[in-house]
Amino acid sequence: MKVISIISTIFILALTSCNSWLDITPQDTVDEDKLFATGDGYRNVLNGVYKQMATSSMYGQELSWGMLDVMAQLYQSRAFGSATNYYKIMSKYNYEDKDIKPVIQTIWSQAYNSIANCNSLLSKIDETDSTLFRALNHEKLLIKGEALALRAFLHFDLLRLFAPAPVTQNTGTHIPYFTTYPSTFEPDRTVKEVLELAIKDLEEAKNLVAPHDTLDWRYMLTNAHRIYYRGTDTKANQDLFFKNRGFRMNYLAVCALLARVYNYMGELDATYYQKSYDMAEHVLTFAVAPDSYYSTLDFTDYYDTDENKKRYEEVLFCLSNQKLLENYEVLTSSESPKVKFYLRSPSSLFDDNADARWTELIEASGSYQICTKNIAPHGNIGDYVYCQDMLPMIRLGELYYIQAEHLCRQDDIQGAIEKLDKVRFARNCQTGSMGEMSKKIKDLESFKQEMAKEALREFMQEGQAFFYYKRFNIFPKTGMKDADMILPKPENETIH
Repeated sequence: MKVISIISTIFILALTSCNSWLDITPQDTVDEDKLFATGDGYRNVLNGVYKQMATSSMYGQELSWGMLDVMAQLYQSRAFGSATNYYKIMSKYNYEDKDIKPVIQTIWSQAYNSIANCNSLLSKIDETDSTLFRALNHEKLLIKGEALALRAFLHFDLLRLFAPAPVTQNTGTHIPYFTTYPSTFEPDRTVKEVLELAIKDLEEAKNLVAPHDTLDWRYMLTNAHRIYYRGTDTKANQDLFFKNRGFRMNYLAVCALLARVYNYMGELDATYYQKSYDMAEHVLTFAVAPDSYYSTLDFTDYYDTDENKKRYEEVLFCLSNQKLLENYEVLTSSESPKVKFYLRSPSSLFDDNADARWTELIEASGSYQICTKNIAPHGNIGDYVYCQDMLPMIRLGELYYIQAEHLCRQDDIQGAIEKLDKVRFARNCQTGSMGEMSKKIKDLESFKQEMAKEALREFMQEGQAFFYYKRFNIFPKTGMKDADMILPKPENETIH
């Protein structure tokens, strides 16, 4: 695989607006020595990676509410028209189509370009004097930890997209894992090798970000500061770079991502299922604290969902695209005749009529239904102003799902149902002996079937449901074949 390992786009920090550290504008390539001559240069490159990840061709659309949820069959494909005809084709998994290939190529190229930017930063930071950073060694370690975590996050999602799931026991090589910069060649690696490298990066990143997020500035991860910051709280770090930790690879996010990757590794090494359970428990113990001063995660009250559609209290990590509502409105407004993101029939998607994910996050559009997560509330916008640009990447419910799966694999069916009911109770669903999970889950196979459906509800328009189908080896549509669950590597593998 030939790779052009350059920082093709450098982003310069601008200090404006609500998530102002994310308002960065692209500039021409900058000489690396000059760029990394100051601590602010490291800030700018790291922020640029977050910014690129949030673009529409990445998690701002295609890897969240766009392509990935089309592949999970969340939408009615007949509603896609000329503006996004490729979605209709993607819903049939025709990856060789001329309109699909450029979408896949861009995801591949931009992901590896972001990885190259992380590696460029990492190649310089160890030798950089900590006095160049505004917060000295404290900041230097934090930046290094975030870059390692982002490198792992991106490689892991490339693996989930372009390689078979571990359950298939495929021993072939599929994608490269880049750890050096510059690098002109890296061999494709097996699924297990990629997972091992991602785990190594995340375990190191966890230790690097821990001093900031668990000791010195744990307060910045609380509900009042993680996603949005109000006022001039004297207990909060006033340096803009350290605010809004929920939009960055913070300690909770790194640990939760580790739990996700451990869980994926479990099919290849069963001991990792226990590790994933324990890591999820670590986050829950640390974050869902009885001491309200340090409470950092909590389920959004179901009756507040209409105003707080992104349920920001329970988001561990998210990205920001400040044109998100505008981009989404173009494709969903009543004035647009070209395309609609019409959902599958809610009665086929949901199993409880009182589910707040149905009653509060879905509304009628003519004779069809649409998700309103990326549509501002009617009338008073309320708390939605704090999360309208948000692209949730990891949320609280996934930790309980990870634990439920492990318990089910241990034949503790009741324990697994109780974990699922933690989430469903928060969504106003019937739980316990009268709940749907108690009626439907009898063994591991029935758990997988119900868990895939639950993921489609819980992560609606967040791009995670397809990965549940894939990991459980369940087809989201009848008539599919194994190859439909794997994106083909682009013909041109050069990374620009």
